[in-house]
Amino acid sequence: MKAIHRTLAVLLLFTPLLAGCGPLETEQPPDAVSVQLKWVHQAQFAGFYVAQEKGYYAQENIDVTLIEGGPDGDIVEQVVIGRADFGVAAPEDIIMEHGQGNRVVAIATIYRRNPTVFASLPGSGIERPADLLGRRVAAAGVVELELQLRAMLKRMGLDIHQVEIVPHSYDLTPLYDGQIDCIAVYSTGGLIRARQAGHELNLMWPNDYGIHMYADTLVTTDEMIAENPGLVTRFLRATLHGWREAVEDPEMAAEMTLRYAREADPEMQAEMMEASVPMIHTGEDHIGWMRAEMWQGMHDILLEQGLLAGPVDIDQVYTMEFLQGIYGDE
Repeated sequence: MKAIHRTLAVLLLFTPLLAGCGPLETEQPPDAVSVQLKWVHQAQFAGFYVAQEKGYYAQENIDVTLIEGGPDGDIVEQVVIGRADFGVAAPEDIIMEHGQGNRVVAIATIYRRNPTVFASLPGSGIERPADLLGRRVAAAGVVELELQLRAMLKRMGLDIHQVEIVPHSYDLTPLYDGQIDCIAVYSTGGLIRARQAGHELNLMWPNDYGIHMYADTLVTTDEMIAENPGLVTRFLRATLHGWREAVEDPEMAAEMTLRYAREADPEMQAEMMEASVPMIHTGEDHIGWMRAEMWQGMHDILLEQGLLAGPVDIDQVYTMEFLQGIYGDE
């Protein structure tokens, strides 16, 4: 009997201590998230690598897989069919998907200025859009390149039928050999390669002629936004953190890119990062920020060029909800 009393006394002594501890907290496993990139691993996506390598995704309890893109990939489709949770896509593709009834939504724009530029040889006499009349221009086959060419010529009141638009190639040899007169290149890629090869080129920027278009834009589905807005916020917060640091320290970002890039060329990745910074951090708004007039302008260009069957409700194409929430907290 005395033993029983002693046991009860011990239990009564520890009961308040156990009650004060409360239930044991269990660590939640990280949410798996996949991101379909627009192209192969390179400094174009440096902010994602920084967020991954510095643990910003881990801090948000997210396990991120970055999926390489390529010339034949339909980024938006990969998100629509559920093969990726997020994608880095061209904004015109996002708008056109809406025109086809697919509800994908842009949540941030990384490249707020478009890196497309039309390049020609110094002795070609091509310096402005009117100089393209009667010339061969390589842009066909890549929607975002040909779209800007056509829009630029129309904006300047020029007849597109007086320009021979030939298939685009990422190889600039046809330009150097005189097979074509002008070619669309990216200032963050082809232009760097041309400069490294010792070629100085005449440059014509669509932005200088009133063609203002975003480039790499983060997209997800309206279903993801409706069912898991917290995950969208956490993913975007970590991603923007990575991009801000990449812009602040391009050398570090280029170095981290080399851990992923197929083309492990330090000079190329460093120059690509340097060329990307002014496209990403324009000095006008927060990194990733989007403006209604830009989306409306891109929509109107697509409609004008016959790439939309009819008007699209642009308010359904993008959302500022997450950007406003993230930057409002800072």
